[in-house]
Amino acid sequence: MATRETKAARASRVSMLLADFDARSKELNKLQTLVKGLKAQVAEIEPGTYGDWVRAYGTPRNVLDQAAVRADYAARGVDLPMKPTDAPVVVTPVAAR
Repeated sequence: MATRETKAARASRVSMLLADFDARSKELNKLQTLVKGLKAQVAEIEPGTYGDWVRAYGTPRNVLDQAAVRADYAARGVDLPMKPTDAPVVVTPVAAR
């Protein structure tokens, strides 16, 4: 027979999960900032072979010009088609409120 989780145990487990989520989110944000800085530094390096590494350019992509699309829709007086997304998960400690 399985034992049921008490309300206090569930609250404690959820609290630990949220704290872990918050910590991992902060780590990810720090890493993303670091990566952004490294990409800027690497962009300044001329293409070539550096030891075991090769700096080269990749294949350019065709990316939709969203500003031009918005301007075109506005010029025609047509509303932009929208698709709702899921709400983002936001975790803040109780003390921050």
